[in-house]
Amino acid sequence: MVQAWLEQMKASELFGVVVRATGFLIIIYSLWNVWSGFDNVFENILQINQGSDADAPSTISYFVFGLPGLALGAVFFFLADWIVKLAYRNATP
Repeated sequence: MVQAWLEQMKASELFGVVVRATGFLIIIYSLWNVWSGFDNVFENILQINQGSDADAPSTISYFVFGLPGLALGAVFFFLADWIVKLAYRNATP
């Protein structure tokens, strides 16, 4: 059944599905990074309040990769039609 469905799709439509799936995966990974960053911030606050002398890990790296990744994933997911039109300029719909 899936094979028949794939055979009926044009290359541009299949490319759109791949672009949206890639955007979705980037969004999920970026949300994990941002969530881990917030978790690390609160963990460091708790550690400082308890008077620990241990080195606190840096939280900036979670946000440096998470926030731009979230924006890129949103572009891929929500602007997939535009990306497909850019890739298939001369193809007729």
